[in-house]
Amino acid sequence: MSDADPLPAAERRAARERGAALLWAPLLGLALGLGIFAAGLEYYRLDPEARFSHPQHELLRSSGKVGLSCGLAGTALFLVNLAYLLRKRLVAFAWLGTLRSWMRLHVASGLLGAALILFHSAFLVRSALGVLALAGLTIVIATGVVGRYLYAFVPRGRDGRELDATELRARVLRLRKELDAAGVAAPLLDAGAPLAARSDTGFLGRILGVVAGNRAARRDFHRLAAEVKRHPHLAPQAKRILPAARAFYRDRQRLSRLSELRALLGSWRFLHRWLAIVMLVLAAFHIVVALRFGELWILGGHA
Repeated sequence: MSDADPLPAAERRAARERGAALLWAPLLGLALGLGIFAAGLEYYRLDPEARFSHPQHELLRSSGKVGLSCGLAGTALFLVNLAYLLRKRLVAFAWLGTLRSWMRLHVASGLLGAALILFHSAFLVRSALGVLALAGLTIVIATGVVGRYLYAFVPRGRDGRELDATELRARVLRLRKELDAAGVAAPLLDAGAPLAARSDTGFLGRILGVVAGNRAARRDFHRLAAEVKRHPHLAPQAKRILPAARAFYRDRQRLSRLSELRALLGSWRFLHRWLAIVMLVLAAFHIVVALRFGELWILGGHA
């Protein structure tokens, strides 16, 4: 068990199983959403004026039983989505599942919640408040997709916890020792391009720097993989050497850019968090207006 992997194997396995169970609800919701879309495709393709006479209008319109239920389910999923933030503060409780699993739930519930909100709107937004809420939702989802991309670059332990520089450096050294023990000489390991210089040219420059570093790590790995497969003594150990080499080059590049990665992710988190707050405020206003003036069937009004 390494410094970067604090959980015993049995606990990690159990946490992964609990984390996988978290995804069942979003997957079932996705299947339900696809079913609703297939059943209501004819209705959703109609012009707004033509929908009033369609037999499915009372069900699928925003305040109808299906449309409103989708809105309620989407709102509930966004509350589930926020549970990831709570999980990050309870990282020591392994029985809750790994952070990696909760991130998957965060992504799945966000995307599915957004899809259900579209069903709630019946793919037609008329009110100014609804337009603003939908625009905010779209921006939050877009920034979330960018954040998930950045998340993949941040070095983590097997439990999903972010590693600090000391832990990552220890992992790089351990991988190098494993490769050295397997017979991969230092000149062969270090024959690739030098580590890229750090960039402080703002948000976009940091993203480009991280992407460039990742590409350099892949190039170095492919170069070494070709050398290993040609080497008479190393080729028989390729299945052991190549996974360690891939991790070594990846983590070495990330170590050289760790401060950039943290600054980049910090900027993104600030932006994503405040956009999400604005979206939630708009959604709350939308809900209040709907409850006050909508005559919703759940409150005894007309569907």
